[in-house]
Amino acid sequence: MDKSLPPGTVTLPELLKKRGFYTAVIGKFFHTVEYADKQLLAFDRIESYAKPPGWKGPGPILTFPPVKRVPRDPAPKDQKSKEYRQWRARNSDRYGDSGLAPEEEGDYRNAQIACALLKEFSQTKKQFFLSVHQSRPHTPLVAPKKYIDMYDPAKIPDPPAPPDVQSSLYPRRVTVGNPDIFMNRQPTPQQVKEAIAAYYACVSFVDSNIGMILDELEKQGLASNTIVFIMGDHGFHLGDHGFWSKYSMLETTRRAPLWVRVPGAPANGQVCRQFVEFVDFMPTVGGLVGLDLPTNLEGLSFVPLLANPSQPWKKAVFMVENENNQVVRTRKFSYLEFKKGPVPAALFDLEKDPWETVNLVDDPTFAKARQEMAELLRAGWQAALPDQAASQRKE
Repeated sequence: MDKSLPPGTVTLPELLKKRGFYTAVIGKFFHTVEYADKQLLAFDRIESYAKPPGWKGPGPILTFPPVKRVPRDPAPKDQKSKEYRQWRARNSDRYGDSGLAPEEEGDYRNAQIACALLKEFSQTKKQFFLSVHQSRPHTPLVAPKKYIDMYDPAKIPDPPAPPDVQSSLYPRRVTVGNPDIFMNRQPTPQQVKEAIAAYYACVSFVDSNIGMILDELEKQGLASNTIVFIMGDHGFHLGDHGFWSKYSMLETTRRAPLWVRVPGAPANGQVCRQFVEFVDFMPTVGGLVGLDLPTNLEGLSFVPLLANPSQPWKKAVFMVENENNQVVRTRKFSYLEFKKGPVPAALFDLEKDPWETVNLVDDPTFAKARQEMAELLRAGWQAALPDQAASQRKE
């Protein structure tokens, strides 16, 4: 990470550690351990995750019996090899019953570890930061049978936005396959319904695990003074446009779940329809717990929304897929630009076309809208800030 980030960049766990928090992580936090050795050293406890060189924290707080797994097609070690790509394609379409009891699943065990740590924190009175990872509903879409049985594929409706290779922004996915599940071909209508049902099952499984942790917070007397964030890192296509998983700049990928509970916050339990972005997470946490934050953060603390979720806020949000593709989204429009692809740009009227199926970028009626959205994309995130926040930054 140090090679990719500006010199002196400090991560959230490092700031929290400096502030005096006891820091703990269960499962993945950074994408891989290898490029985040220094950053992971900020954690006092690391569970269900590889340890960086030089880390000298405690051993596991819980131990679990081994799981008897059905032998599977083993993955080649070299993830950049042709063999690995072939293996991934062979195994990409897995969904349904995991063959494991809930208690044997890693996600369930991570929740149990979290509960054990919360019990410890309640006894030691430590001010803590605890990050708990759940792998689902990432692929493979497998869950314990009790959750799979909750959803009948026959009752699953067809996905909106049927695939159309002529209008697709990613036509290869319609004709060949997706970068994740269904990599070699489009699924049959029955497979679509089965995979969506399996996704719902995975979400219900995670919901149960989160409930376990929240119940433990109450049990240990910590709920009244613990800030809780529940968030996903991206959205998930479920057959719309012929797409699956993430890997697009469309709304289904852009939108991610977020729940926030701050003890005593007036807006607890309310829905907020304002725009927030991942870059806002660090300044928000910093504002809530009094961190000494860097002055060059691009995000905006959304603490004010926790008091009044309907107040005017950001005018737009932005996403960069890679150095070639980026998008800006306002209340009414989404505007996408591609340096490589079937079209150089796309414009969608989200009020009339929320699934982004009709590209209006060349429609003369929307020429002004296209120009305004393109200018907003060029102006960047500061142009979309609330008026008060924009004025403060200029000062």
